[in-house]
Formats: sequence, C-alpha cells, structure tokens
Amino acid sequence: MAAPAGALSSAAPHVNFSKFATPDSPTVNVPMRVINRPLPSELDQAKVETFMEGIKKGDDFTPIEVLKCVAPDGQKYYFAFGGCHRFEAHKRLQSETIPARIINVPPSAIRLYLGAGCPF
Repeated sequence: MAAPAGALSSAAPHVNFSKFATPDSPTVNVPMRVINRPLPSELDQAKVETFMEGIKKGDDFTPIEVLKCVAPDGQKYYFAFGGCHRFEAHKRLQSETIPARIINVPPSAIRLYLGAGCPF
C-alpha cells in the first residue's frame, strides 16, 4: 500500500546489511519525487526487469539507503547514491514511494560525495 504523497510511512523491519544505518534504523516509504540521484547509473536492463517483476509480485527487497542532509539554509535534501536498479525499477513502475532507510548526515558528507556539484 502506497503512502500519501509527501508522507513517510513505516514498513516491515529488515536485516541490517548497512555499514551506515544501525539495526534500529526503520524502513520507511520515501516519496520518489524527493530523492535526488546526482550521479549517473550504469544499469543492467535484465536486472532492472527482474526487480520490476519482483516488485509487481510483492517481493521484499533490501531497502535503498537515502542520505538526509539539512543544508546550512535549513532546506532538507534526500540523496541516494546506491540502489540504482531498485530505484529504476520503481521509477519505471511509476511507484509513488520506495522502501528506504533514512541516514542523517552532515552537509560535509554530501560535499565529499559531490564536490563542486553540491547544491549548497
């Protein structure tokens, strides 16, 4: 069941496969429209299609990790650097949300990833 646009809703707990998130980091449904993917993805089309088929069947996959950063001006940004095949599968299926774990990071962490391309 999709969350209302703009809402983050709780989903089922999961195994912790992350070196960033902690075991108590919940999985939430993040609106696709708020996630920035500033780096181009190299996609294996067969893998995207496999994820699409699984999503349609209701299979559970490891949630993507979304880095949440509050910029110096107070604006919130959500970045995803991994999970490109899962993200693309949800995008092609026109999903409103995607299961994700939110990881709060300081602006300096985003600047480290993006360098001069950082929006703040």
